[in-house]
Amino acid sequence: MERKKMRNVLIVGTILIIIFAISQHLDWFGGLFLKTLGILTPFLVGGLLALFLNVPMNFFENKALKFLDRWKFGPKLRRPLAVLIVFAILILIICLVVPYLVTEVGKTIESIVKQLPVAYTKLNEWLLNRDFNLSEYLTTALVPPTEDQLNAQLEQIFKLALNGVAFSTGVIGGLYQSVLGLFFTIMFTVYFLFSKEKLASQFKRLGYAYLPKAQMDWIVDVCRRTQHTFASFMTGQCLEALILGFMFFITMSLFRMPYVLLISVVIAIMALIPVIGAWVGCIVGAFLILVANPIQALYFLVLFLVLQQIEGNLIYPHVMGNAIGLPSIWVLFAVVVGEGLLGIVGMLLFIPLTSVIYSLVRDSVDRREALAAEQSAAPDQPD
Repeated sequence: MERKKMRNVLIVGTILIIIFAISQHLDWFGGLFLKTLGILTPFLVGGLLALFLNVPMNFFENKALKFLDRWKFGPKLRRPLAVLIVFAILILIICLVVPYLVTEVGKTIESIVKQLPVAYTKLNEWLLNRDFNLSEYLTTALVPPTEDQLNAQLEQIFKLALNGVAFSTGVIGGLYQSVLGLFFTIMFTVYFLFSKEKLASQFKRLGYAYLPKAQMDWIVDVCRRTQHTFASFMTGQCLEALILGFMFFITMSLFRMPYVLLISVVIAIMALIPVIGAWVGCIVGAFLILVANPIQALYFLVLFLVLQQIEGNLIYPHVMGNAIGLPSIWVLFAVVVGEGLLGIVGMLLFIPLTSVIYSLVRDSVDRREALAAEQSAAPDQPD
């Protein structure tokens, strides 16, 4: 007992010394942490992508390509074909959606620019009715610069040009690092997808070799819950986003609103972000329609509120079911914390992780309550 107490004291003392050393050299440790995180970014992002892509890959490997087992080499071809199909679908979506969105947004900006003269004329007329001449004010404000001011401006432009050259060099270097990081990220993603069983086996062997069996069993159970919850969450979220986008496409087409396909695609993509994603799509859609027809923008907001109520109260509970099993307050908590730590990726990760923690705490409370009930129901033992 004395040796055990001494060991605990040494462990606590060592931890306190490490914490004190970090607090005294916070800048150095912070820089070291950021540098290490930058080096490990392709590995971490590759793992996250593999976690996302594993859901559709399992569908193709275990269901859609099951017929390949009829042939001799069929079972060995299922996983490579599943990975290839998933990456092909991802690339196809990027190649189809991104250019379309860029083209439509460009057309919208061009339409806004064309309407600026008309808007300026209407604004000037409105101000003239209130004894304010916008054209006269702008003519007075835009006084031609003097020679000294012009020379100073030219000198400033020359300095900006030199800074632009240095900035371009930095951009080229940054672009090279980004391309190299993207390559390694894809390689790690492919490796994780191909070797997930091998990695899981190595993790289990390592854990059972150095940890007590009870603790390792608990860790394996947590990992299984996390994988199941995350897969159910991603499947339900994607299906719910598709349904919501299709609903907007149908209703907006019936009411003959502009930018039907563009707004439907934007809302479907944004709906992948829990809680706030659809509202971001609503703001974008309302702005696009506002440029073309302000009255229809108001109708669109009303339509969004109606469809959002239908989706939130009828569709979302049936699509997600009890897969997540997380109350709304904790969903909002997970979204806020995840967005603050990791942005959009954090939103997608923290909801299933919070659901796993919630289920573990709930099971622990249930076990303790059951144990307390058994102890209270047991007869008192005689002295």
